[in-house]
Amino acid sequence: MALRIYVDECVNGVLVSGLRHRGVDLVTSAEEGLLGADDSQHFARAIALDRVLLTADEDFLPLVIGLLRRGGAFPGLIYILPRTSVGSALRAILVLSETATTLHNSIEWIS
Repeated sequence: MALRIYVDECVNGVLVSGLRHRGVDLVTSAEEGLLGADDSQHFARAIALDRVLLTADEDFLPLVIGLLRRGGAFPGLIYILPRTSVGSALRAILVLSETATTLHNSIEWIS
């Protein structure tokens, strides 16, 4: 089963379009009515939807660490590092979406 992704509002729209055009199963924070919501709301929504969170916002990293320290679980996080080109991110996320069946409780770093 391919990864199911929840896209935070910090992710470049060109990247989102490219992923969607290539058939990646994703929903965006806008589609979920969460534009402008705080990070904890996005994180909770991704968990509720059982979708890997795709973001370029480093503020999610402490949320993940805190959850894991409390013994919680989450579907996974794909973090796009600063200065990563759209093309590089697109290629890396496509490979993940095609090869990984789960990212449960893990972080993938995209550069």
